Amino acid sequence: KLEKDPALATAEAATNLMHNLEQIRLAQANAELKRFQLLRRLDSIKTRRNFELGESALSSLNGIRAYFHHCSDMIDGVTPKLTRLQDKQAQSREKHDAQQAPWEIKQRSLTNAISEVGAKAASIGVIANAVSQGQLDDMDEDFISSQPTSLEEIESIVRFWELPQQLNIHSLYQRKLTPGVIVEGWLYKKSTNRLALNSWTRRWFILDRTGVYYLKGSGQNEGKGGNNSKNNVSKDWMERVKVCDILLCTVREINCKIKGNPNVRFCFEIISPNSKSYMLQACGPNDYKMWVAGIRACIEQQLTHGKIPPDNMLMGAGKPTKKFGKNDNVQTESIFFEKDDDDDDTDGGKSGGGSSNRGLFDDYLDDSNSSRTSGIRNPVVSQILRANPVCADCGNRDPDWASLNLGIILCIECSGVHRSLGVHVSKVRSLRLDTMREFEYNLLLSMGNDKVNKIWEAGLHHQKGWTKPSGGASRKAKEEWIKSKYLWKGFLEYRSEDGREHVDRVAKFSSDLFEAARRCDLSAIAEALAKGGSVEWKNKEEGGKTALHICVVNRPAEDSDVDSWKGVECAELLIQNGAKLDADDFDHHKVLDCAVLGNAKREMIEYLSSKAGV
Repeated sequence: KLEKDPALATAEAATNLMHNLEQIRLAQANAELKRFQLLRRLDSIKTRRNFELGESALSSLNGIRAYFHHCSDMIDGVTPKLTRLQDKQAQSREKHDAQQAPWEIKQRSLTNAISEVGAKAASIGVIANAVSQGQLDDMDEDFISSQPTSLEEIESIVRFWELPQQLNIHSLYQRKLTPGVIVEGWLYKKSTNRLALNSWTRRWFILDRTGVYYLKGSGQNEGKGGNNSKNNVSKDWMERVKVCDILLCTVREINCKIKGNPNVRFCFEIISPNSKSYMLQACGPNDYKMWVAGIRACIEQQLTHGKIPPDNMLMGAGKPTKKFGKNDNVQTESIFFEKDDDDDDTDGGKSGGGSSNRGLFDDYLDDSNSSRTSGIRNPVVSQILRANPVCADCGNRDPDWASLNLGIILCIECSGVHRSLGVHVSKVRSLRLDTMREFEYNLLLSMGNDKVNKIWEAGLHHQKGWTKPSGGASRKAKEEWIKSKYLWKGFLEYRSEDGREHVDRVAKFSSDLFEAARRCDLSAIAEALAKGGSVEWKNKEEGGKTALHICVVNRPAEDSDVDSWKGVECAELLIQNGAKLDADDFDHHKVLDCAVLGNAKREMIEYLSSKAGV
């Protein structure tokens, strides 16, 4: 091994030591730098603390100042409105205070009248008590023998039925007459349901020139379980139920003496051939006379001046039952502060539950009166009658009866035959007397005799010996024709591909019905129904939907005429022929559910909602 040169070893040791010392110096310099930076940071924090806290406080104060300045601007803007509101409130309070004075005067007058009644009641009570205890010393024999024995005499002496008029004179609390109404008021209606808990129910009845109605509200589904009924109505509206047409009804007075039942006092019965009879009881003799005379006067006016029902008797389209909501503008009880000089004109029957518009009869006879010229008219009915000038089954002119599910217009004699077939074959309505909704009128207008006869009489040429009866034919001939046409379906035309067995035809035309409903083809739907298509048939390939399910989701094409879309009419035709709104598809969707989920037209959804009572 070679030994290192001593000089080289000394130089190496010296350089290594110098390197180590330089490294130590560098570390000391870096440490000094870190110490300097730490001191600088501490000094910066110390000095920044003074101005940063001040800046934060100043920023907060500036924000508070801006907020209150904004509030001040808002107050300046609201101040005029507040001033106007305060003025209105002051005026309202002054008006309220001014209205209290007549109320107080009338209340004192009413209280005095009641005090007089109370004094008479107390006087009679003293006499009755003395008679019952045998204290007859102060009474002469004529007084005892002259006492009345019948209820009517006692009521006349006591003036029992004059109390409403007497109180009206002092209070003038009267109900405003509804325009177009002859008589209206409370009557008791006898229930025809023997299981009903209350045999008599109190209803608000209305008499106008066309018929008699009563209002039925929430929980009044008679004979259907009240509030437990499936179709129970909402609490915030009243339904106007038609009792009868004034032209077809008669009123019969009930004599309680002949009946031997004092509970039928002031009772009368409304009898109509096209509806059930109604036994009604008035609240007293005044109301009784007012109602009986009013109904008879309306009947007389219609028979004398009405002849056949004119167009102004036609019911308004889309108003089968009028619903009075709590937000509706309906005339209700009001206070009239009039001079007491005219008290003799006050109608005592009004407070007793009824009111009579006695001037309406005179107005009815005046052709220039606005109530006649602006009466209830239905232009759709006039269009239907013009489009169908002759009866669909016999050719009689000017028919005014209709079959809703068939879509045809009939004369009165043929309508009687149709009615005898049953509602499962033909649903008969009068265009002039019965109330129908807008979509029912539109269905009749869209169908008509010509279109329907092309379906039901297409195969007539194959039937030897059959000819369509004329208007002068006998009822028997018309009956045979109508039964052969609609009941036995003898004049329909079938093709070879339609099948020969009933089951095959039902399956084929049920499928055709489904496709026609998909297209909203009204004529094709009517033909499929006539030939045996079932509205209950479900298409398995379409998720178990019925024809009504697929019909309601149809929308008109973008390039088509919107007015030519007959979706609502097609749905109504299906429903008139037995289609159910509560039918479920395989996804448990009902018809209205499918319409909403399928983005159906707004008109369709509104129509289905009205049919479902939503």
